[in-house]
Amino acid sequence: MSTTDDIAARLARIVAGLVDLVAAKGLARGLGGPLIILIAIRLNRLVARFAASAQAAAKPRRGAKPRPARAHVPSPLPRRFAWLLRVLPGTGAAASQLRHLLDDPDMTALIESRPATGRALRPLCHLLGIRPPPALRRKVALRAPLSPRPRARPRARPAPPPAPSPLLPRRRLARPPGNRACPLHPDLRLDTG
Repeated sequence: MSTTDDIAARLARIVAGLVDLVAAKGLARGLGGPLIILIAIRLNRLVARFAASAQAAAKPRRGAKPRPARAHVPSPLPRRFAWLLRVLPGTGAAASQLRHLLDDPDMTALIESRPATGRALRPLCHLLGIRPPPALRRKVALRAPLSPRPRARPRARPAPPPAPSPLLPRRRLARPPGNRACPLHPDLRLDTG
């Protein structure tokens, strides 16, 4: 048995135990039967995808061929980080076993040699609340910096308001003569005329 087969078998045992736990404790925790079946199908597909990508020979990347767009069918499964751990707290043991498997040097070498195995493991880590180790993190391609756009002609700035002339004294404007209300007693009229 090669190390690749050994790693795939270890992952299959971890997920089989996880599926058994979901089936045994799911109804008691309030999960519906169809949701339990969907969780089991999802987990088993992730293991099958990992095993297939681990057995396949490493291929050079080619450009993707254009395909017709498929209708997007939303999954009824939750998407939050560590959602399975929140729904079934007993899954912490499987998360610990998976974390230990991810720390294995043979697993790290397999992930680095075949990136498709990492694509199968990332969703499993996400639903169990495991932060992906460095070998499993997505490689983000750095883009070239954008060249600055050529500017159109510069905008004309409005002229600043004229400064007050120091030659003219500032006067306080007087109110025009006439009857005005007293500021202290509004019903009293002042005769200033």
